[in-house]
Amino acid sequence: MERMYRAYKEKVNFRLVYISEAHAMDDKFPVPYASELGIREHKNFGERCKVASRLRKDKKLTIPCLVDDMNNTVEKQYRAWPDKVFLVRRDGQLAVASKRGPWGFKPALKKVDDWLIEFKKTGREPKLVLPSGDDVDMGELQSDFSSAYSAKDYTRALDIGLRIHKYDQHDSGMQYNIACVYSLIGDTDNAILWLGKAIKAGYRDADHLAKDEDFNNLRQDKRFQALLSELRADSKH
Repeated sequence: MERMYRAYKEKVNFRLVYISEAHAMDDKFPVPYASELGIREHKNFGERCKVASRLRKDKKLTIPCLVDDMNNTVEKQYRAWPDKVFLVRRDGQLAVASKRGPWGFKPALKKVDDWLIEFKKTGREPKLVLPSGDDVDMGELQSDFSSAYSAKDYTRALDIGLRIHKYDQHDSGMQYNIACVYSLIGDTDNAILWLGKAIKAGYRDADHLAKDEDFNNLRQDKRFQALLSELRADSKH
């Protein structure tokens, strides 16, 4: 997006809107970078602005940045959680509206790039390139997984989690979640298997794993203890 901003900023207005943190370290489904950087769920607007500023600095972004208010007005209006990209034509119509991230974000960026290339070449706004209804909406699947998990419908959560893994086999967070569900239904062998996969794929939050109640029935399992020890050792390097 930064590259596109630099290439087209003379002809197109760009805005980056920082909304609520999707996977803070104190969230049920944290991501490693949040724990590494100490990013917690925002309690006030100042905290949100501080993290947004850190994002711009760490990523060396020059795109103008706005910060959503604590009522999450932009997020709710655009259904933007955890991330989305939009391209709005001069007539107010959406030329590109991504499916929910992270799965829908990069494909939509490619569509935005294609649209801007055509616009720069012809000087005319291309036709709409909204996603087709046949696209797999991974964001919706993620939301369905969270809903099933929260409702303790673990059989359904497992089915959805395995579907998500089929489409994105590098998502260590979902592999961790699948391990959680297997543990909750009492399938300790698969819980250990998927926890190992999550760690191999990049899951690094040893502190969260150590206190995650989803794994209470595995605390005395030597395989679980070995994985936790391995994770703690890696986090010290």
